[in-house]
Amino acid sequence: MTSLPLAQKATGWFFQPVALGRVAAMRFLAGAFIWVDWWWYMPWILGHRHVPGELYQPLFIARILPVFPVPNHSIVVGTLVVLLAASIPMMFNKAPRLFGWIVAAAYFEWMIIAMSYGKVDHGKFGFLILLFLLPTMPKARWGDRRNLSEHVGWGFNLVQIGVICTYFFAAWAKIRYGGWEWVNSATMTWAIIRRGTEYSTWLLDYPWLLRLSQWGMVGFELLSPVVMFVAAKRLKYGIVAFFYLFHLTVFLAVEISFLPHMVAMACFLPLERIDPRDLIRRAPELPGRIRRKLQARNGIPGPRRREDTAKAAEPTS
Repeated sequence: MTSLPLAQKATGWFFQPVALGRVAAMRFLAGAFIWVDWWWYMPWILGHRHVPGELYQPLFIARILPVFPVPNHSIVVGTLVVLLAASIPMMFNKAPRLFGWIVAAAYFEWMIIAMSYGKVDHGKFGFLILLFLLPTMPKARWGDRRNLSEHVGWGFNLVQIGVICTYFFAAWAKIRYGGWEWVNSATMTWAIIRRGTEYSTWLLDYPWLLRLSQWGMVGFELLSPVVMFVAAKRLKYGIVAFFYLFHLTVFLAVEISFLPHMVAMACFLPLERIDPRDLIRRAPELPGRIRRKLQARNGIPGPRRREDTAKAAEPTS
C-alpha cells in the first residue's frame, strides 16, 4: 500500500467528515451561552450604556473598520436585544444560517462594546470563531450520525485551531512579556492572595508547589497542539477532558472562568450521539437498565422477562 503525499494527508485531515448532529448541538450550546453571558457571566457589559463616550477607546479592528459607532444607550441596548432575539431561533435550528449571521455580527459588536474600555479577554476567541462558522454549516438535527459533511469537518477544525491557539499564544505571551520570571517568580502566590478561595489559600504555605504549577501551566499550554494530531479517539477525548478539568481547577483556585472557551471546545466531542428526544423517550426505562447492568456486573441473575419465558422451549418428555 503506497503512502499518500503529505499534501493529500493534510487535506484529508482538514476535511475529515463530521456528522451533522454535532452542528445542531453546537448551535444550541452557543445560543444558550449567549443568554448565560448576558445574564450571569458578563452582565457588566450592559452597564456601558451609561459610560461617557469620551472613555471609549475602540479596539484595533474597530478603528480600521468605520462601522462601529461610539456606544451609547440605544446602541448598547439595541445590540443586546437583537443578539438575544436572534439566538433563540438559531438554538432550535430555525433558519439557522440567517439568524446565525445576525448572532455572529451582533455578538462581535457586543465584544467591541465590552473590550474597548481597557479590559480585553482572550477566552472569547474560539467562541467568536464558532459563531462566524456556524452560519456556513447546513441545517441539522439532533442525533444525526448518518449524514456526514466535509464542510462541517473543515469548520470545526478551524474552531479547534482557534481553541488551541488560545492556549499556545497565552504561553507565548507569558514568556514574551513576563519572561521566564513568570514561571520562576511568585505569580500564582500573587493571584491567590488577590483572589484566592478556600480551595487554594492553603497552597500559600507551599510556594514550591505554586512554582511547579506555573511551570506545569506553561508546559500544558505549549503542548496543547498535540491534541489536533491524536488519531485515537479515546485518547483525544481524554486530553479534552483534561482541558476541562484544568479550567475547573483554575476556577476553584482563583475564580477565573473560561466558559465561552469551554463551549467552543465542545466541538472536539462526539455530540452527535446526543438526541434529547430519544433521552426523554427512554427516561422511564433508565432505572431498570441501570439496575440490570449493576446486577450483570455483580453476577446476580436478574428477573426473567415475560417475553423471555414465552420464547423458552418446553422440556421434552
